[in-house]
Amino acid sequence: MRPVRCAHDVTPPAAAAGRHHCDSRRALPDACPECGSGDLRALGSGTERTEETLQGLFPETTVHRIDRDSTRKKESFEQVLKEIQRGEPCLLVGTQMLAKGHHLPHVTLVVVVNADGGLYAADFRALEHSAQLLEQVAGRAGRAAHPGRVLVQTLHPDDPHLGQLAEHGYGALARNLLEERRIAKLPPFCFMALLRVESPQEQEALALAQQAAQALRQWLKDAQLPVRCMGPVPAPMERRQNRYHIHVMITADKRSHRHAAANWLVQWLEANREARKVRWSIDIDPQTLA
Repeated sequence: MRPVRCAHDVTPPAAAAGRHHCDSRRALPDACPECGSGDLRALGSGTERTEETLQGLFPETTVHRIDRDSTRKKESFEQVLKEIQRGEPCLLVGTQMLAKGHHLPHVTLVVVVNADGGLYAADFRALEHSAQLLEQVAGRAGRAAHPGRVLVQTLHPDDPHLGQLAEHGYGALARNLLEERRIAKLPPFCFMALLRVESPQEQEALALAQQAAQALRQWLKDAQLPVRCMGPVPAPMERRQNRYHIHVMITADKRSHRHAAANWLVQWLEANREARKVRWSIDIDPQTLA
């Protein structure tokens, strides 16, 4: 099911985050439930819409879609790969599953649709991870005797990071990102812990995170411990599976200082009655802020 819109948004609120996160589904209505208009237009740029568009543009060519939904059946992914490896002309549409570890010797053109989604995400590691994925995707093209070509769709073609990746490769970009991390005092130039709080009630999650951050800052001040406490802030995907997610970030120049702050925070949360009403966890050296 894909989202549709008219003058009124008829998409289920939770569906904005994607069906795979909220599992919210609704049959396509005949008319807008607010205004009664039958002018409903499908929106979105996921794999299903891309598959439909390509099939319409190239009706004589087989289009294979490879994503979590299309490969749900046992051995379905392997069957599609066997068809692809026969070398018959076809178009492949897929998610990151296509980029990782599959030998597709007949692929000569790779197109990355909407690369900006990963290049400009809230997670400070997003650009690093997206660049790695682009390198993997580029490696799918021209693996055999035929030359390969890679096209990247972006609304920011003049972005210096993207230009550096295209012209000088991942190594040059990684060195530049490493220097940015050093200046910003982000990993690997600091030690991080992340308090994750989640609850079906936004105010409950936010209130506990605020109390925890305030109490921790006061303790750090009294203990004269050089640890930075930032937040609370909503997670990059604030709501998923009908639960709100709030973060408090802890960073320190020494691992022992980070551990001391995290240990104190655990004890404070375990003794706090309000903390029993929500889910919370402390992630040491988090690899993602999602």
